[in-house]
Amino acid sequence: MLPTSQRVNCGRFSLRALGRRFCANNEGVTAVEFGLVAFPFLLFMLGTMAIGLQFFTINMLDQAVETASRKIRTGQAQRANMTLNEFKDLVCEAGGHYIEKDCGNIFLHVQSAADWSDINPQPCAEDGVMTPQSNMTGPLSDASGGAEQVVLVTVCYDWEMPLSFPYLNYILMRPADGNPLESGGSLIQSVATFRTEPYQ
Repeated sequence: MLPTSQRVNCGRFSLRALGRRFCANNEGVTAVEFGLVAFPFLLFMLGTMAIGLQFFTINMLDQAVETASRKIRTGQAQRANMTLNEFKDLVCEAGGHYIEKDCGNIFLHVQSAADWSDINPQPCAEDGVMTPQSNMTGPLSDASGGAEQVVLVTVCYDWEMPLSFPYLNYILMRPADGNPLESGGSLIQSVATFRTEPYQ
């Protein structure tokens, strides 16, 4: 049987040898590195796609509002006795299937006045609640006025895509007062301002 001092030395030697073998072994390094990098990389990719999708949605809504608002500008909507609900449907239709399928999350506000300074913009949301639409079954002309009137069309969209990725609420748009929407969605707003043509 070996003396105690020799047994201790053998133990130290074995530990040193084991440590050298562990440090020299490179097997599995790629898997470990991938495991460290994969999660933040996937988060970055999802964030990039979400922001890109938001810009796509903003562009689609802007085009829809511009297309629909032209019917107010030229007097076509007023002459057709269109209601605010019908005009909202026109906005949704102009936005294509992507906007139309969420038409229930679209909130419309139309204001008119004789001069630009008389327009008081309507906030889309306050304290996390979307501002309700008023008299949607009434004639559009009551809100848009007649010929040669200044008109402000505000379309607010409670975009619910962030519900699938809750962390995106920290990087996507919020209402002007800074309070997140109670629905958990992101606010997208589009505005059209113009003076109606002398169609009468």
